[in-house]
Amino acid sequence: MDNKKFFTAIPRHAQTLLRVGTTPDSNVEVVGEDVKEKTEKRVTSQTRLPILPPVPYQPRDVNCMPVQRLAKRTLCFQRAWFDSFPWLHFDANVSGVLCFTCAKAACMDLAGMARCSEDTFVSKGFCNWKKAIEKFKIHEKTSAHMISHSNLKFRSSNNDVDAQLSTHHLEEQTKARNALLKIVTTVKYLAQQGLAIRGKESSDGNFMKLLELRSNDDVVLQRWLTRTTSYTSVAVQNELLKIMAHMVLRNICKNVGLFAVIVDGTQDIQGVEQEAICVRYIDDAYDVHEDFIGLYSVSETTGASLSNMLQDALLRLNLPITHLRAQTYDGASNMSGKYQGCQALIKKVQPLANYTHCGAHITHLICAKAIESAPFLRDALNVVQELGGFYNSSGKFKNLYLDLQVMDDSPSPSRLKPLCATRWLSRGIAVRAVLSNYAHVLEALNEASSTFGSSTAARANGIHSLLSTAKCVLGLVASLPVIECLEKFNTVLQGAETTVDGMLAAASVVSKNLLLYRRDINMEFHAIFETATDKIRELNIEPISLPRTRKIPRRYNDGEKSHTHTSSEEFFRVQYVAAVDSAVANIDAFFTSTDLTSYKQLSDMLTTGVVDEDVVSRYPELSESLQQELTFFCRQYEHSSVDNVRITFRSMVPEVRKLFPQVSTLLRLLLVSPASSCSVERSFSALRRVKTWLRSTMTQQRLNHVMVCHVHRNRLAECTARDIAIEFVDGSSDTRRSVLGKF
Repeated sequence: MDNKKFFTAIPRHAQTLLRVGTTPDSNVEVVGEDVKEKTEKRVTSQTRLPILPPVPYQPRDVNCMPVQRLAKRTLCFQRAWFDSFPWLHFDANVSGVLCFTCAKAACMDLAGMARCSEDTFVSKGFCNWKKAIEKFKIHEKTSAHMISHSNLKFRSSNNDVDAQLSTHHLEEQTKARNALLKIVTTVKYLAQQGLAIRGKESSDGNFMKLLELRSNDDVVLQRWLTRTTSYTSVAVQNELLKIMAHMVLRNICKNVGLFAVIVDGTQDIQGVEQEAICVRYIDDAYDVHEDFIGLYSVSETTGASLSNMLQDALLRLNLPITHLRAQTYDGASNMSGKYQGCQALIKKVQPLANYTHCGAHITHLICAKAIESAPFLRDALNVVQELGGFYNSSGKFKNLYLDLQVMDDSPSPSRLKPLCATRWLSRGIAVRAVLSNYAHVLEALNEASSTFGSSTAARANGIHSLLSTAKCVLGLVASLPVIECLEKFNTVLQGAETTVDGMLAAASVVSKNLLLYRRDINMEFHAIFETATDKIRELNIEPISLPRTRKIPRRYNDGEKSHTHTSSEEFFRVQYVAAVDSAVANIDAFFTSTDLTSYKQLSDMLTTGVVDEDVVSRYPELSESLQQELTFFCRQYEHSSVDNVRITFRSMVPEVRKLFPQVSTLLRLLLVSPASSCSVERSFSALRRVKTWLRSTMTQQRLNHVMVCHVHRNRLAECTARDIAIEFVDGSSDTRRSVLGKF
């Protein structure tokens, strides 16, 4: 028989049964010929079975029901019959009433044992109102009606038991889901705060103790924690941390278009080399974002190893390297090497990834070279470094120094700090602390040299001897103007939104400022010398004097008289001028390097409106229409820098912004280049908080997940516990789904 004709002859409910392959009274599947055979039997006997609602339909207005017209009168259905015979059911399709009990039993195949069933009350419909009461009473007493009633009642009782079991199971699943949400929020809180999750024993860790504390107010959670499968194991903790970290990374990566990478490395508490990676990208509002995306452990720190690590990380995060447009690292040879450095190897894969030397590192190098050019500045800062180390290593000296400040009623005792070995521009604070408390420092060192133990006393005596010289005081006073000037420049470069264009403009201003300072160096240094002299007189230290002049051998100058300085001020001014000249020369050298050539070409196109076709041809996102758009843009808006153009685009309505798609792309290329690697270095502070001596056995995978959650605590707060729990359940076996149900 043709399938189409076969289905046409079958009622809709029978067709559904045939397609699904289940019997109406069972959830067991029936396959193949059994379905067809049972359905065909049902078709012959139930072709007219009505579609019944859950309860009998008994309309209040009986006028809608059919009437019976006799020769001399017209009979209607009486509303009181519904009260006398509650099993009556009106079906408009049959134009009469049915027995709801018999019809329902027939539809559910529960009337098979009944004999002499009346089709009038099952499928055809009864409308003989003249004999209605008589027929209703007769039908009510038939065996078919009573069997149908009994079978339906039996089926209903079975369904009630199943419903009770199902309800209990649903209640248990609801309790399980609530307990899981409490577990998720506990792990989420600990990860956000960077706190330890487990202790030496899992039962004594922050995780279990916090859950026990929360269970005091939640009986359901309290009972859940006593279960064998409570989803509080270490494996579950790691899985939840992984889900949360991946959620955060997905939220970051979905917004990344053209991007830049920033990489820097440090050692954790175990001495393992950890490479931190940040991506820099621009959003639709032209805001700059520098987001940490993970820590990666490497076995060696060669350029090839770091390059492979970086490419692997981008591949895992689904960030195509074809969209990489810039890279910023420090000046280490393994990162900045011209041939085998990480930046060179990345450029071989993606030539458009322009390398920028971190501007903050450059300013440190400039300051270090400037200080090294003046020996009296270098020696004075070395004394401060030795004093800071002694202050930190000797608790007895620290208390002695602070007690002296308290005795003089100092409102806020100033602590001494050692100089940072790598951050030269963080030394201003340490120098100012020594200068403002010079008398207390000398007094504490003098007492320590006479009362402390031999080795400590000898060290204190040596530092006291150096600090008691006028040369050291002059060196500390003279070092501040150079350090403070470069320190402000360095602070400007540490912001995430700093652009390379802004860095170059700031470098130009600092260079001009130092040149003006150099032009008036005689007057400036004289003021410094006078300030140092007053300080020396206040401290009762021997005044500044010329060092001993060494006679130059005749073989070097043929006996001619060598130049001698007439005063100590002139002698030290010469060294000071060398320091200022070194700072100016190095600023010009570092910030005009060839590494910035590509950036300057793009910047010149945006600011001048003149397009370089060779540059445009290198970038696939730029097209020939750039010149036309730039000309149009320059006529409408005045701008002199990249930041001016960004402000202009932010103020545009979307319709106007769409007129300059190529100019917008050029702007994004310029904004995406990082000026420094400070953002990635900030993650090192988080690493110090997360991986401590007490958490040194943490695995690399768990460390990475905790770091992402801790650094992006605000993004993690946007991830709801319900979403985390859904992913936890959906990504597992059927056991979790049966225990927890569906969220």
